[in-house]
Amino acid sequence: MLRAALIGVALLYGFISTITAQEQPGVAIRAETILVLVDVMARNTKTQEPEKDLKKEDFRLFDNGKEVPIEVVDSGTQARPIALWLAVICNEQFEGSKRSGLFSGKESLLRDALNDLAPRDTAGVAHWCDNGEAKLNVRATTKPDEVIAGLANALEPVPFVPPAGTRIGEVTLQAMVRLIVVDARLADPQPMPVIVFLHSDYTGMPKEDLSLLTHDFLTTSGVAFGIKNSKVPGMPSESNEATQVLHYLAEETGGEYFSVPEERYAATLSTILGQVHFRYQLAFRPAALDGKRHTLKVELTKTASKQHKNVKLFHRAAYLASKESTAGAR
Repeated sequence: MLRAALIGVALLYGFISTITAQEQPGVAIRAETILVLVDVMARNTKTQEPEKDLKKEDFRLFDNGKEVPIEVVDSGTQARPIALWLAVICNEQFEGSKRSGLFSGKESLLRDALNDLAPRDTAGVAHWCDNGEAKLNVRATTKPDEVIAGLANALEPVPFVPPAGTRIGEVTLQAMVRLIVVDARLADPQPMPVIVFLHSDYTGMPKEDLSLLTHDFLTTSGVAFGIKNSKVPGMPSESNEATQVLHYLAEETGGEYFSVPEERYAATLSTILGQVHFRYQLAFRPAALDGKRHTLKVELTKTASKQHKNVKLFHRAAYLASKESTAGAR
């Protein structure tokens, strides 16, 4: 009997779908395995550096509260390349300092951090606007200077004041995220999309719309981060809205939102790149593809926790258990 090796592998929506074929004269048997990917970032809270020496047996993984066996653990350069996106809202004459306006004219401060991109990584710039525009300004380049120039262009002041009471910006934010997700799906090999919002997160959104935006993130294994200028205070709460929306997205996808002075912009972006480059990529077999949202939890074992006392884990909070969200699965 001839055993063929792997004949199909697809990375999409945070799943791996593999098909193995066994052949003998006149007979072909195909067995499919679907694995859910969980990217985990481990940061030493004392040194603020990634923890790089964890092993498969150091982790425990829970799907909807039930512990599941971990099939695979990759880390560092073995994990997928990243597609970094610097995302901003256009620099309108409307509370610009409370949004992305404080990054305008400061784009060059981020240039040195882009030297930390790995050879297989790409970077781009995306923006959304209250005038209904969502755009990928710079796409999948390996040239940092193009990224900085594109960011400066995206942050040029525009003489636009949105009409009171409109929610166009919320729709275009969702549209921009979808553009980024689709761009990652079409790439070969498929990267891990990493969105870094350069925004003070002075934002609000109806909770039902926030659920839709979060859904887009949960259909991919991408992660969101944010950098805000520490001069800007947090947004006051409103009972009918979820506030600091981008903070919420970062937490749900396993990222962080950093509040720093402008002289720390580059160092903070370097910290983000360090975390995603030295992440652990866990995989497990889902018990059921029921089309529902499943919660995820990753923790260290008791023994590993004692050995790594200052380590904090970051990972996405959930995944969508749907066979339709795998590519090449038949």
